[in-house]
Parts: sequence; structure tokens; C-alpha cells
Amino acid sequence: MRYLPVIAAALSVLALPTSTMASDPQQTVPIPPAKQFDNDRLIEAYKQSISDASHGRYIDASYGLLQKLGVERADETADPDIVDQWAQVMSTMTGVPTFNTAKSPDFHVSQEQIAELEASRGEPAIREIVKRARNTRIVILDENHLDPRGRAFGLEVARALRPLGYTVLAVEALKRVDDDNEARRKMEQLVADGYPRQSSGYYLDDPVFADFIRQSLALGYRPVTYEKIRTDYSKDAKVAQEQREQDQADNIVNRAVRAFPDAKILIYAGEHHAAERPIAAEGGTLPMMAGLLRHATGIDPLTIDQAGLSSIPMNRPDVDLYKIAASKAVHQSAVLMAHGKPVTVGLLAGSVDLQVVHPPVRTLHGRPDWLVGMARHSASIPSMLLPSSGMRLVQAFIASEGKDAIPVDQVLVTHGKPAPTLLLSKARVRYALQSVP
Repeated sequence: MRYLPVIAAALSVLALPTSTMASDPQQTVPIPPAKQFDNDRLIEAYKQSISDASHGRYIDASYGLLQKLGVERADETADPDIVDQWAQVMSTMTGVPTFNTAKSPDFHVSQEQIAELEASRGEPAIREIVKRARNTRIVILDENHLDPRGRAFGLEVARALRPLGYTVLAVEALKRVDDDNEARRKMEQLVADGYPRQSSGYYLDDPVFADFIRQSLALGYRPVTYEKIRTDYSKDAKVAQEQREQDQADNIVNRAVRAFPDAKILIYAGEHHAAERPIAAEGGTLPMMAGLLRHATGIDPLTIDQAGLSSIPMNRPDVDLYKIAASKAVHQSAVLMAHGKPVTVGLLAGSVDLQVVHPPVRTLHGRPDWLVGMARHSASIPSMLLPSSGMRLVQAFIASEGKDAIPVDQVLVTHGKPAPTLLLSKARVRYALQSVP
């Protein structure tokens, strides 16, 4: 992953959004001529977008980012990090991941893996996860940071594991805290609130992610933050990544495994961190959090990858793996099996226990159908909130939550086009608007 140079060291610990992929990687996507930008201008716009998103200013973080750079499309910058940042914010308003035309394939998938994927069959994912989760006290599920669909599945897993005695939810995206006691206090406050706030963590600006946390708290899960703040990470990207993986594993040991010695733990992490064996990263081969945690605790975790076979994967292979796998998950999320054994391909092949593929997304009244599975009901946008011209973001907040809460849902509405429905919980809501300039 290439970072903007001045902030590379600081952001190497931030789990920045990574690349996305078109449904057909061989398809030629027209890219407008790239404009030339001063690097300082790119960095300033990039950092401002991160700040805006973290404070709930979604329009400023997306359309405002484009305005600052004087472009109509993020890929006109030809800067993959700018496109990633824009795409991450857009996914919080649409629920749909975006193809990053500024990035090219970054790893090769062998013909042997492709043949294995083609020959596999799909089995119901939740059923297989529950069966295997009975035999351990740690389950690790990864995500694609740009695809909210995985967070809805994270909630499905949390619900399914709760009857098995899983009571701790350790989440990479929760606010980074260095001191163990301070981390405990912040998590106690999160439990007392019952919902995440804008300050609770970067990726939680996504309403789907925030509701995953909100509903998990309601199920009785105890949250744990395990990402660490450091000022002394190496300037060498490979060494810094090694330090970060070890910090994550150490924090999970101290804040989850030892802090709750009788508890069963669900860990929700970014894609690479779920690998139990060293994988290619930062120009080398590195041990990742899951493997380090296994070594430190002696516990064999159930590791589940749902990022590698997502419709727009984080790390881009040179073949469309989802196109091959999608037919094996027509009606429900599936894990891939062959001859009674799990099949894993791509970046984490052989490094995780299970690999999940989700059904192709269908839309219901302009919204992704998987949102309904988060215990939502359709609600029309009140007519007085519809734009009389242009476009606006319509946000619904749970009325009892604070002013710095994350919306329970939000949609972009364009004048003259059918308005998508909101998908809301049973709680009473209040509305807010943000206008697109």
C-alpha cells in the first residue's frame, strides 16, 4: 500500500482504507486524464477529509474533498490514497463499495487456486461458523474496510455466537488507546452509553458499523479496543507493520484474554490481521496478529476471512475471484468446501480456517438488500426533507442518543429522482440534513 509520504509513518498504524475492485478486472475502465497536484495540497485535502468524516461531516469529507482539489471525480487525481479516502466516505452514505481505478492488481492467484475455487461448493456460513466456534474460545472475523456489507455479517456472527457464551467483542476500529486502564475506562463508558460516538473510532463513521456495535452492546457484549497509539513506530514500513501486529496481539492478551479469563472472545479485524501464518506484506513476509495471538495464548482461534472474496476486495488479485465464487452463495452467505475440507484462496490462502462469500447484492427501494437483516424496516423520507433542487444527505439518528452519535441510517437524495427508503430500527428517530454544494 502506498501512503502519502509526509504522513506515512503516522498513518501506518491507522489501518487506512485500501483498494477496491471492479466486478470484472479485465474490463477497460475509462480514466480521465490525471491532473497534476502539488503533494502538499493532496496531503492537506486528504487529512481534512479524514477530520471531516471523523466529525460527521460526510459531504465535506467527500464532495468537499473533490472541491478542494478542483476535480469532479476522485480518480482524476490518479492518487490511490485520495480515491480510497473518497470511496470510504461514499460507502458510508450508500452502503456500496467503489472501484478504485487508480490501483492495479497487486498479487497473483495461481491456476491451482482458481481450479480449487471453481470445484468448491458453498455451505451455509453461519452454521459452519457456529459448529467450529464451539471448539475454541476465540473467533477472529476480518473485514474489507471499504465494504459495509461485512459489518452486517459481523453482526450476524455476533448474534450466532452469543448463545455459545461469547461475551467479549474486540474491535480493531475502536478508538486507539495506549494505556490499559484508560482503555478499560473508555470501554466502560461505551457500555454505559450503549452506542458509539464520533470519537469512538475512525471507521465507525459508517452507520452500518456503528449499528453493529450498538446492537452487539444490546446483546451483552463487552467491547475491547486493542489498536495502540505509538510515537516510536519505525519509519521502515515492514518493521512498523511487525510492531503493529505485535502490539495488537499483546493488547488482546492483556485486555481480553487475561482481563476476562473465562470469557469467549469475538475479534473483528481488518483483512491481513486474521492470518494465522505469515503472509506477504510491506515488501516482505510478516507474522500477523492472529498468528502471534495463537502463539502467545496457546489457543487455536477460528479465523474467518470475508474480505478476500468480497465483490470489491481490499487487496486486488489479478483475477475476479468473486465472479467465480458468487454462484456458490445465491441465497445466503456461504463458506467454501471441497471433499469435506474448507477452501481458502487469494492473499490469505492457507492462513485462515474459513473463507466466506456473500450473495450478489440486490436493491430494495434503492438500498442494499442485506441491510434488512440488521432488524430494519423501510421508512419513507418525510416529504419536507426531500430536496427542491440538487442533492442532499438525509440522516436519521436515534432520538435518545447524543448530538455526537452516528446516524442509524443515511441516504443521498437527488431532486427529480426516486428517493431511496430509509431502513430504520424500532427506535424513535430525529433527522438532519447535509447539502451537496
